[in-house]
Amino acid sequence: MAQLADIQPGAQIHLKVVHQPTSAGAAKTLARLLNKDPKMVRENRELKTIRKRRFAPITWGGRPFSGRMVKLHRHRGDLGEEGTIRASVDVLRDLGSVARFVEITPA
Repeated sequence: MAQLADIQPGAQIHLKVVHQPTSAGAAKTLARLLNKDPKMVRENRELKTIRKRRFAPITWGGRPFSGRMVKLHRHRGDLGEEGTIRASVDVLRDLGSVARFVEITPA
């Protein structure tokens, strides 16, 4: 396990959630970090095109009504989730606040 101070900005790191987050803020931070994984970025982009394709506004009661699809959040920061991300400066700052919940290894 790599220490947070040893990781240089720009390095690839592998995150694994090893403890359940104790607050909603920590879970949101973990979800935001895990969504930076290239596989999740690709999946979110595909889901976005599906939402755009299925968007069909209709007139309802004389007003335009748009039943937009809600974005699916695949990562929620739950125990066992993992991903590989690039350690930018903002990622390292966020990792400092949730370091007790994750295991960080160089990728």
